[in-house]
Formats: sequence, C-alpha cells, structure tokens
Amino acid sequence: MNKTLLSTLLCVCASLAACGGNDNKQPVQYTQNQDIWQALGGDSKAPAAVSKVVNDAVSGLLADPKEAPYFANLGKPGHDTANRLVACLNLQFDAVLGGPYTYPGNVMADGSTQMCDDMSSAHNDVGIPGCVFDQFITDLAAVMQADGVPVADINRVAPTLVGLKPQIVSSSPLYLGPNTAANCQ
Repeated sequence: MNKTLLSTLLCVCASLAACGGNDNKQPVQYTQNQDIWQALGGDSKAPAAVSKVVNDAVSGLLADPKEAPYFANLGKPGHDTANRLVACLNLQFDAVLGGPYTYPGNVMADGSTQMCDDMSSAHNDVGIPGCVFDQFITDLAAVMQADGVPVADINRVAPTLVGLKPQIVSSSPLYLGPNTAANCQ
C-alpha cells in the first residue's frame, strides 16, 4: 500500500475521530440496535467509539495484502477520497449500531456535504471476490471486539453486515492480491 496514502488516511481518521463523528442525525434506521448505541455511550460518546472502530478497521483493511489492493484507486479521479470513504463508513456504522442516523446519507468530506453511495453503487467497479468480503467481516468482528464492542452486540449486528455481501461482492471478481485467487478456490 502506498505509504503516503496510508499516512493521509490515518491522519484523516484521527481528525474525524477528534471531531466526534458526523452531525447528520436522522431517524434511527436500525431501531433494534438502539440499546447497543446507548451501551457505547449514546449520542455523546458513541460517535467517537464508532469512529475508533472504523479507523481501526480501515487501517487493518489497508494493511492486509488480500484486502488492500481493492482500494488502490482510493483518491484517484473518479473514485472516493480517503475522507469520503471514512466519513461514509462512520455514517454507516453509526446507523448499523443503532444511532440516530440513516445510511446512505449526507456527510461532510473534502470541505463539502456529499451523499454517500449505496453499497451496490460504491462497489460496482471494485471487483471484490466473496473470500475478500468474508475476510473483511472476520477482521471487522475482531476489531470491534478489540475496541470494546461486546461479542453479543457483534453477533447481533453481524447478520446486517453479512447481508450486505450481495451488494459488495462482484459477479466478475478480480484477483488482485497475493494468494487471493488461491484463497477463493
């Protein structure tokens, strides 16, 4: 992974964490998870907790030799910037974890308000194979647990996250990383 891009992304993640997340409150999309949001500290503390999970997950994603190649276009013309990716992931996880947010929705990124793409649109030209998605979900669960999200809560949100697989996985996957093709067979 390009060290400059990784460094930029980590700085962006840190600055987003410092500002406490996003201020685009909406009706609660995942009402069944409102208690998870409250357990994470409610509106005053949960956005920072979610931001930590997102920052750690993105850092892991970009460091993983199987997952990182699918994000090599990050910041290039016609593709998401690191700021937009992190802002949209924060919004998505704020929603999934029961906060008063709806995804997709508007976020502040790169100095302007931008609409996040739905998962199908965001991944339509990425070529992610099923095994890379599965690896990310496994890694994400480990990050969530390491960042203090109880296993019972991870298990509750897992079906929602796994349910995104058809929207993210490509019908014509690309095998970009070391050992990726071998691991998908």
